[in-house]
Amino acid sequence: MIKKYLKDPLTTIAINTTIFILGCIFFGIIVFTAIIIDITTTENPIRTEHLKQHEDDHEKYDKIIELLEGIEKKN
Repeated sequence: MIKKYLKDPLTTIAINTTIFILGCIFFGIIVFTAIIIDITTTENPIRTEHLKQHEDDHEKYDKIIELLEGIEKKN
């Protein structure tokens, strides 16, 4: 059967095009589902506050590291 498939170029093109189109549809469904989930999910205020605290902590640590590097350069 594979030999017959490879000998007929029209069948090869039809099958490969079908596989490509089905792959695109499948990928589109996955992306569409992800977008719908993202839109319908409500933001948790506790989680948002928690993430903001992490961001603030990173800024403080970066400032501390800059100050320590400045002290080391002076010595």
